Amino acid sequence: MFVTKNLYQNDETWKSTPLGNSKETIGGWGCLLTSVTMMLNGIGYNETPVTANEKFKAAGGFDGALFMPSFLPYVWPNCAYRDMQPCEAYPAPLAQIDAAVAAGKPVILQVDWNKQAGLQTHFVLVKEKKGDDYVLYDPYKYSGDGPDKEVLLTTRYKYNGAKLSSEISAVLWFDSYSSTPPEPPKVTKVPVPAEKYLIYAGEDDLSLRSEPSVSGYLWKRMLMGTELICLEDKAKAKSKIGVQGQWIQVQDPKGDQGYVAAWYVSEQKGKPVSSTTSTPASAPTPGAAPAPVPAGALALFPTEELSFRSQPVISPDTLIRRVPTTEQLICLEAANTAISKVGVQNQWLKVRGADKKEGYVAAWYVKYAGGSTAQAAATTPAAAGSKKVKTTVEMVSLRNQPVVSDATLIKRVPINTEFTITEAGGEAKVGKNDQWIKVKDATNEGYVAAWFVAF
Repeated sequence: MFVTKNLYQNDETWKSTPLGNSKETIGGWGCLLTSVTMMLNGIGYNETPVTANEKFKAAGGFDGALFMPSFLPYVWPNCAYRDMQPCEAYPAPLAQIDAAVAAGKPVILQVDWNKQAGLQTHFVLVKEKKGDDYVLYDPYKYSGDGPDKEVLLTTRYKYNGAKLSSEISAVLWFDSYSSTPPEPPKVTKVPVPAEKYLIYAGEDDLSLRSEPSVSGYLWKRMLMGTELICLEDKAKAKSKIGVQGQWIQVQDPKGDQGYVAAWYVSEQKGKPVSSTTSTPASAPTPGAAPAPVPAGALALFPTEELSFRSQPVISPDTLIRRVPTTEQLICLEAANTAISKVGVQNQWLKVRGADKKEGYVAAWYVKYAGGSTAQAAATTPAAAGSKKVKTTVEMVSLRNQPVVSDATLIKRVPINTEFTITEAGGEAKVGKNDQWIKVKDATNEGYVAAWFVAF
């Protein structure tokens, strides 16, 4: 169960307030804003739709009236926005929703709010599972609604079959780094050097922390290109840039000070991060040849630096270390089970690192690298002239660019979804790790990971 206080977008207190940077109002179009506000209060904040609206506007989180959830961690650091998963064209991922709700995680659903043709979008926050239905925190107050009034999804939103699998048209996945935001530490500001040495956030979501460690208090998250003033000796800081395990003390444009991971900063604004050196004492030696994959096992690589945890739970208490993208992980779960999790939101895999220690990693941040006969079907050569491929696992991503990112996601599709290859020579890539294939279906064209499709 996810516990929070019900708020209503059409509350007299704020229903006429302009939504974002538009002439629309919170009362008319603020269902996602209000659902997010309830979610934020459930993970330890104290907001109203008005305060959340103003803070999100200041952070650039609105495009007109369009609320962009990916900006949330830049305003409320304890909030982790994972993804928006469309499912209008296929059954909603109920097992994943059930698991998240059972774990007390916030899940926001998109539903159709009236019976007119087409999708009339409305967003609701899930409270708990009840039988074959979900109890909601509905941000729109209908006659008779109140804190003690139970609202069931398929009773109120029943214009597409009155079943969860068809009434849910999208899922927004969230998490939090702790049950409540920790108290910020007291700090003494460091004088800014007379000669300013500027560095820049090399990626979105760069953390500013109170200490040079991933366990340090998280002050804020910053967008790529954020200008930072280095508070350390220039030569010393310069030697750390791009080095795994090194941290640099900085000041951001608002005057806030803290530490940033040196492997996520650059000396040039807009220049991609180039992180080639790794020196953490607890991590394996970088560049070392991957160990042979045991018979029947699955080898994985991170798609970005990720957390190696003692339990499949996002918390400072479970973090063992950070895993670089160059480190091979050996999955300790049955290959057939593991393959269905790789790249899937809210799934976890038990793995062994290059240091021989065991732990858990987020399955949505790893990719198949080799091993196991379970992938044999994905590497079968194409029949002469064949241009069709099918997905071999659940929830394969179709992307507008061959890059794993929230920004590139078009949709996720179920196993056995058929695509037509649209690029010359694409057949030769099928089943190969680190390859992408340009494809299309009846409604979209984009890229799929070659290692998740077969002829």
